[in-house]
Amino acid sequence: MSLASFDTVLPSPSRHTGLRRRGSAASRRALFLAGIALATVGGFALTGNAAASQASAQAGEDLTRLLRAMAALKAGIILPALAAIVWRLGAPARVEVLAGYVLAGMSMSVSLGLIWHMAHVGAGAFLMHSGLITTLVMLFRDKAVGERLSELLKTRLRA
Repeated sequence: MSLASFDTVLPSPSRHTGLRRRGSAASRRALFLAGIALATVGGFALTGNAAASQASAQAGEDLTRLLRAMAALKAGIILPALAAIVWRLGAPARVEVLAGYVLAGMSMSVSLGLIWHMAHVGAGAFLMHSGLITTLVMLFRDKAVGERLSELLKTRLRA
C-alpha cells in the first residue's frame, strides 16, 4: 500500500481550522517513516550481541521463545497505531503535534528490539506501552482526526 493510497481511502478535509501547514503530506509521512525505521534499527542495535546472548542464556530457551513471541505480538499491536499516525499525517499539523506523533511512534518502534534481545525487557515494555497510550490520547484529542473522519462519513453517506 503506497502512502498516497491512505488519502484515497480516507480523504483529507478541504480546510483545517487552527492548523498551520507544515510541508506536504508526503514529506510529513516520509519524516515519520524515516524516524520509525531509525528507531527500529536503533532498538535492535542498542543491545549488543554479547548482552543479547547473555540475556538469552540466563533466561533459558522457553522464556526466550515466549518473550520473542511477545515481541512479535507487540509488533502486531504497534502496526495499526503506526498506520493511524501515517493516516493522520496526511493533514497539516503544528510542529508540536508532529513531534508528539513522531516521538510516540519512535518509542513504540525502539521497544521491539529491546524486547527481542531480552536484555532490556522492562524498558522495552515501558516504551511500547507509553508510546501506544500517547498515540491513542493524541489521536482522540486531535481536531484534525475528527475533521478527517467527518469528511469520510460525509463522503460515504453521499455514495
